[in-house]
Amino acid sequence: MDKVLDKKGKLLLGIFRFGKKHLERKNLVDKICFFLYKILNIIVGIGFFGSEIQPSATISDELYFYHPYGIIINANSVIEKGCVIRQQVTIGNKGLEDTECPQIGKNVEIGAGAKIIGGISIGDNSVIGANAVVTKTFPPNAILVGVPAKNIAKNKGGI
Repeated sequence: MDKVLDKKGKLLLGIFRFGKKHLERKNLVDKICFFLYKILNIIVGIGFFGSEIQPSATISDELYFYHPYGIIINANSVIEKGCVIRQQVTIGNKGLEDTECPQIGKNVEIGAGAKIIGGISIGDNSVIGANAVVTKTFPPNAILVGVPAKNIAKNKGGI
């Protein structure tokens, strides 16, 4: 698959990276820039796209959003390089008292509407189908579909 950022995904990632760059800074310029990030995030990220990506999340610079509407990524999530995330995806914890979030490996493709929740790991080069609900750890090269998600990859521990 040729991974090319669409303009909307590029805009949302640019706002996220801007906020991340100025998140921990202490000087006046960084504080002003982070305030500007908050305004941009409210207007563009939340207001226009309906997406919330916390600047404290550990996300690779090599991430791809296609149709970046309704994407929620918790601050404790880890997403490695080469991942593709489509619209209406949620990556987060199981509730207020549970702060463990998913760790997503390299080159994982996440289909529209997928929900990945809890302190789980998704192995490298996996594919998560549209509307799958993933609540447990899966190995590399998995193909995850259904509610709850099951690995259907041939010879990879699938059905």
